[in-house]
Amino acid sequence: MEKLKIRAYNTLRWSEKYTKTDMLYLAKGGFWLSLNQAISTIASLILLISFANFISAETYGNYRYILSVIGILVIGTFPGINTIAIKAVAEAKESIFWHLVYKKSYLTLISSLLCFIASTYYYLNDNQTLALSFIIAGIGIPFSYTFGMYESLILGRKDFKTMYKINSLSKIITTISTISTIYLTDNILALVTAYFVPQIIIQGIFLIYFYLNKVPQTIDGEYGKKLTNFGYHLSFMEILKTIAGQIDKLLIFHYLGAGQLALYAIATAPPGQIKTILQNLTTLATPKMSTSKADDIKNTLLNKLFRLEIIMVFCVVAYWVITPFIFPIFFPKYTEAILISQVYALSLLFFPRTFLSTAMTAHLKQKELYFIRIFAPSARIIIFFIALPLWGIWGAVIGSIASNLATTLIYQYYFKKAFA
Repeated sequence: MEKLKIRAYNTLRWSEKYTKTDMLYLAKGGFWLSLNQAISTIASLILLISFANFISAETYGNYRYILSVIGILVIGTFPGINTIAIKAVAEAKESIFWHLVYKKSYLTLISSLLCFIASTYYYLNDNQTLALSFIIAGIGIPFSYTFGMYESLILGRKDFKTMYKINSLSKIITTISTISTIYLTDNILALVTAYFVPQIIIQGIFLIYFYLNKVPQTIDGEYGKKLTNFGYHLSFMEILKTIAGQIDKLLIFHYLGAGQLALYAIATAPPGQIKTILQNLTTLATPKMSTSKADDIKNTLLNKLFRLEIIMVFCVVAYWVITPFIFPIFFPKYTEAILISQVYALSLLFFPRTFLSTAMTAHLKQKELYFIRIFAPSARIIIFFIALPLWGIWGAVIGSIASNLATTLIYQYYFKKAFA
């Protein structure tokens, strides 16, 4: 009996220590990530207001459509490489990171090829604007997505202060560039160029800086190969997810036109920004979970997510209250988006369960991740193909909520299997 008491006491002490460590990590990293996100949110809001008030809905809808298609075509950049790069740096294997940058530099050419194919398609269909837009994207993507790898290096080092400084500078410069373009012209080609050029210049400068100051290390060949292969697998897993993430915009553009896509983009932007802010937590979680024991994650993660879900309920209610006051001030031409935005915000309730996928990625649960990346996006795509033609823009809103619920159930099931 006495031994049981001692064991229980030691377990309690360990739990307290573990919780304090988590809280210190979240406080330190979360402070800088929150500052970074504050700059990003303000910049995104200014951009959104500029788009909503200074260019037509038709032009903005076409611009959003181009970015949505690009959002799918960049799957050829193998985004899973970035996730694995964070893990490699977090494990003090930065030589593997630079090897992954080299890999990334030529893998991104696949996205360029896809952009040029899209350009040819629109050229043959007499849409010169879209054809030229995808040529610009095909040129810009390899540079932007290779140079952007520096973020994985900083995140792996858990140097969130440096991340804040660099990203804030980058966001301010790119925002000024885009807003200046909006005020000067509503030409879509100019807007697409303004989207890529500042990013390429800034990201290139910082990647070269980190390369020139890198610490020489011996490459761990076998482990590096293992991580690289897993990065490929993660990227293949992302294909359906990437398509599913943009399917609502593509279908709205196809069935309802550019004007309705602009309305939908305005309505969903504020909840989207809230979700982006919350992504800070997953950014913090990736390196932390990579170095945590599987049993620790199994025993503590679900309780933490439940507390986060309670917070999300209050966030959604607060958003419902303030939305009718915000839209008439900042988006006077889109007041019909108020109710759409309020209902769409319900999808935020399911966000905390995305941490289950983060945990599985951090611990290389390849089999379960494959099932998740197949079933969850497939469910979303099917839901949208059914709901949107039937109910129009409301079908997109309902589809978002229903697909998030389906994804949550799938995450929950495979998390239990992975950490059984």
